Amino acid sequence: MCICFLCFPDSPHKNDKRAGRANMFATSMSNAPCANPAIFCASWCCFPCLNYHLRSKAIEDMNNYICCQGYANYCCFKAGSIGDQGNPLCLFLESCCFPGLAVSSTRQFVMDKYDLASDPCDRKIMHCNNIIWTLACICNILAFFIEELRCVAQALDCFADIVFCTTMGCMNAQVDLELKKRMGAVAPGAPICAEAVYELSGGAAAAEPGAEAMAERD
Repeated sequence: MCICFLCFPDSPHKNDKRAGRANMFATSMSNAPCANPAIFCASWCCFPCLNYHLRSKAIEDMNNYICCQGYANYCCFKAGSIGDQGNPLCLFLESCCFPGLAVSSTRQFVMDKYDLASDPCDRKIMHCNNIIWTLACICNILAFFIEELRCVAQALDCFADIVFCTTMGCMNAQVDLELKKRMGAVAPGAPICAEAVYELSGGAAAAEPGAEAMAERD
């Protein structure tokens, strides 16, 4: 994965309003597993619990919770209008049933809260994840008509699952380290990106609905 994702583009989406910001995460997603190995491993072991924990930590007060923090408002669905606001059960269901959206929404919320930019290396990893899932989906559709592709589809499904869980682990480790940094829980000399730029005294910005690409599997 570390080799193949290098061929994917690192350019931001044309609608990415976060690309030009000056502040950066404490560490990139690629360095997050080494910088925060406990959270990365915990994400693999029980990602619903970790998703729930990180969202609660990011929003600070459960009364601030709405489904996907408003980043997944599509068509007629509008977060906060279906009894989800401040509802811990909805957060639990979101974390279990829609893990990709849950992790991505928490990350976007933290980016908007602390005015953080999207990182080129992070975008490569997410593009890699999305394209692998797209290929797995196409292969599964073709396998309905071409029996010889069924084994290939199963193998690609397994690989896509591994990439997806790894990407979620990187995101969770990155977000957790950022929250610790902002709350003063990371001691001086902790492993972070040398190129990271911080404005620790900056105010929180209100989150706006957005769409950062992240593969989702129901």
